[in-house]
Order: sequence, then structure tokens, then C-alpha cells
Amino acid sequence: MDSVITPHRKLIDIKPAVFDSLSLEAARKGVSLKHFIEDLLEKACPRNEQAPEGISRLIGSALPRNKALSEIDDDRLQYLLSK
Repeated sequence: MDSVITPHRKLIDIKPAVFDSLSLEAARKGVSLKHFIEDLLEKACPRNEQAPEGISRLIGSALPRNKALSEIDDDRLQYLLSK
């Protein structure tokens, strides 16, 4: 079953001085204010993508207990586990 990621819509209040400043910066960059603010929010997010639920349960399951990542001999497995 494929999961669909739906965006969250939110009305926010922005002070007039902040609105004007953001509007000017968006105009300088040649993008819409909405796109500019969305981009700022995405960049401010510590991690803007999440692993699908099935994958997130498997993260770390292939790493042997009490063994550092650098001790694994398989280069491909090392690469996958480092992500």
C-alpha cells in the first residue's frame, strides 16, 4: 500500500515589518513570497525528509551488536548503514 504525503496548510500571522522584509527578499530572488517562505521553512527544518514507515523500522537492524560501522568488512553494507 503506497502512502501519500499530503502537505499541511496553516494560516499564520506575520508582523507587517517582517512581511515587508520577506516580500522584498523574495522579489530580489525573483520568486513568489509563498515559495520563498516555504523554502525558508524547509531549510530551517533539521531533517525535511522521513523514511517510509516500513524502512524506518529496519534502520540499524543489519548492524551487528557491539560492532562499530568501521569494523564491517562489506563496503556496500557500510555505505548503506551510514545513511
